[in-house]
Amino acid sequence: MKTFLLLAAFVVANAAPLDAQSPQFDQGKKLFDDKRYAEARAVLQPVGSREAPAAYLLGRIALEQNDAPKAVDWLEKAVSMNPRSSVYYDWLGRAYGTQAQKASKLKQPFLANKTKAAWEKAIALDPDNLEAKSDMIQYYLQAPGFLGGSKGKARAMAQEIRKRNPYLGAIAVASVCSEMKDKFCVEREMLFVTTTYPDSAAGPSSLAAFYATNGQYDKSFAVIDQRLKLKPGDPSALYALGRTASLSGQNLDRGADALTRYIAQPLPGGPAVANAHYRLGMIHEKKGARDLAKREYQTALKLNPGLQDAKKALAALGG
Repeated sequence: MKTFLLLAAFVVANAAPLDAQSPQFDQGKKLFDDKRYAEARAVLQPVGSREAPAAYLLGRIALEQNDAPKAVDWLEKAVSMNPRSSVYYDWLGRAYGTQAQKASKLKQPFLANKTKAAWEKAIALDPDNLEAKSDMIQYYLQAPGFLGGSKGKARAMAQEIRKRNPYLGAIAVASVCSEMKDKFCVEREMLFVTTTYPDSAAGPSSLAAFYATNGQYDKSFAVIDQRLKLKPGDPSALYALGRTASLSGQNLDRGADALTRYIAQPLPGGPAVANAHYRLGMIHEKKGARDLAKREYQTALKLNPGLQDAKKALAALGG
């Protein structure tokens, strides 16, 4: 439910809160950290019903595997065993939100209310949980008014984040401004992040994406080149280069090389590999290599069957 701005900022690497933990949990946690999700699930399931951290990780594994109902089940178990964990409630809200996106129109309002309540609880338990506040911003921006959506509340929440963390606050404000079509504000906030925090990848990647989305390709490439000069091989910059090339039709060979390098070593929590394959397909299509484009679109859909842009692109090529 996050926009590209917040996705660039929040690379999720939460450790489970320190509840009672068994050696079996420690083994499962290591497998989880190594992204060996199937193995982690097998190890954690026997203790998931009695150890909150295990239930929490099982919920996150279910989300990674696109099983929102199972994620809800596990995360509800986690909060029932530890109702004081802000992190557990935040992830429960994410699970409800993911489930709502695929639910029927009759069930969506019910799940939306549960999503909102979980994030409100997460914030009440820990006002410094900025990830929960970030999630709440996206809810305010995307939900209709009768379900509690409010651009004014989103703006106020972003300012609360800014008070605690100017870096994340600027990204949050830019996210709100993006939804409100305030391009001047988005550019201002992303320039602030890029210049004030030069070691961060969030500012340059988001600023480059903003420029590319608005057809300012020269500015986008300039931001990316500056980032690659400072941090050669930076994964976020490589993806940004490929994205801008795919949209602009410029620097296609550079863009294809950048996406190939990103796919080989993607950024944890960054742009999905499926999206990189889709962008690479766009580049091949612009170069007239239809068969290569089809292959990339098909790969993207294998990784993410719900990627609508890839479905449309493949259909247009008769795939």
